[in-house]
Amino acid sequence: MIKHVFIGAIALCCLTNSLFAGEVNTTLSSRYDVFPENSSRTQDKSRSAELKLEAFHDLDDSRFVAELIGRADADDAGRRILEARQAYLRTPIAGMEAFIGHRQVFWGNAESKNVVDIINQSDAAAAQGSSAKLGAPSLSLERYMDSGDMQLWYINAFRQRTFNDSDAHPSSGIPVTSTRFERANGQDADDFAGRFSTVSGDWDLAGSLFYGTARDPILIPISSGTALQAYYPVMKSVGFEAQHTGENLLFKWESLHGTQASSAFAAAVMGIEYSFYGVVDDLWDIGVIAELQHDDRPQAAADQFLVGGLRFILNDVDDTTLLFLVSADKEADQSLVSLEASKRLNSWSSIELSSTFFSSRTATSAYGLLSDDDSLSVTYNVFF
Repeated sequence: MIKHVFIGAIALCCLTNSLFAGEVNTTLSSRYDVFPENSSRTQDKSRSAELKLEAFHDLDDSRFVAELIGRADADDAGRRILEARQAYLRTPIAGMEAFIGHRQVFWGNAESKNVVDIINQSDAAAAQGSSAKLGAPSLSLERYMDSGDMQLWYINAFRQRTFNDSDAHPSSGIPVTSTRFERANGQDADDFAGRFSTVSGDWDLAGSLFYGTARDPILIPISSGTALQAYYPVMKSVGFEAQHTGENLLFKWESLHGTQASSAFAAAVMGIEYSFYGVVDDLWDIGVIAELQHDDRPQAAADQFLVGGLRFILNDVDDTTLLFLVSADKEADQSLVSLEASKRLNSWSSIELSSTFFSSRTATSAYGLLSDDDSLSVTYNVFF
């Protein structure tokens, strides 16, 4: 199957270049994962390939934008996907910009968790962090004013979260076999959202409203605990974002308050990032990160997490970066250590390294169920 992705990549590049007259960027990625703590019932390694195509084409005052991905995995069927992450038409209507089709957007500013980023569903099986999202089939309107930017969203179909196979990683070892929705229309129920963002001096501010199906499912044991059901409740929420940009210090805040399945909830992330510029012979910029997470929804691994980390940026033409984060819950029962590094090798390729390590003193906790999901990954990207 991975071989077929490479063959398909060549054919797709030829087709899209002819359709979009050169307005195309294609990335072909090959990834290898090792799971050093795997149990006897789970995989010890994984091989995958992913093709991502980004293209746009101008039509007078309008623009068609596409971001297509195809992913093949040699062992994990949950990671296999053919997806239009974005495929929309942007066109002016009555002084606004209208976006029609599958679209992605990012809301939030925190490093460790983005509680206000609620438009797109996560492609959780991809194990690519917040960058892996599924497209939202939607109609959205944006208006750019002197006072700020306004977004209005109507999402007419819900995207279910992707899950790995039960013997793959990350996984609790129990398969997700069914789905249930609180809303009677299930996947066909409509979602609505709005957001207003503005800049005031050194402050970036935003507020948002959402009514619809929660993106994070509650996993409920069924069949005497041998399987899990993904339950998606109704969520009504108000979000707020604030970031103050100083000379060396960033202050970040994002919060989400509302109801989920008729129960009130509160989620927030507060943090700072202090940057040291030109360290070690003026070569490195180093950022020190500290964040506090709170989330009392049942989907959260714990009510509170403390997060600390370092960001290294080498001022070179190869865009060398490294991000190291450590998080632990307030009881010091669960912890997570992650490392991400990337570097361009030349004008047409790059390499990414990542690792994730879970730890828990309680076997039944969220991270305890992921005890065999420690991973070491290397990804090689080729750009066309």
